[in-house]
Amino acid sequence: MNTVLQQLYSGKLCPVEQYQPLQDSYQKIRREHCRHYTDFIKTLEQLEPPLDKRFIEIMDEQLDTIPLDFSSMFIDGFCLGAQMMIEVLNNDCGKKSENNEFSD
Repeated sequence: MNTVLQQLYSGKLCPVEQYQPLQDSYQKIRREHCRHYTDFIKTLEQLEPPLDKRFIEIMDEQLDTIPLDFSSMFIDGFCLGAQMMIEVLNNDCGKKSENNEFSD
């Protein structure tokens, strides 16, 4: 069995492809957003001059930044997880300190 690092290196594990929010509330909001987007495009098509193509270009420009956002979130989350593991492995999380708000 390959380690997680081996899977990442070989391309067998791709976190961005596995990301899919499962919350019902997110799915509902996403469907509403798509419906509003489609309705708005239809309205823009009816204007003189039509603005639908320009609006789609602008939205595509914004959507192009989403992978960068996900990348940053993944990296930040990974670093936080690694920091937590370092604390656990160093047994720092069980020690009382004056900086620990949970200490007695």
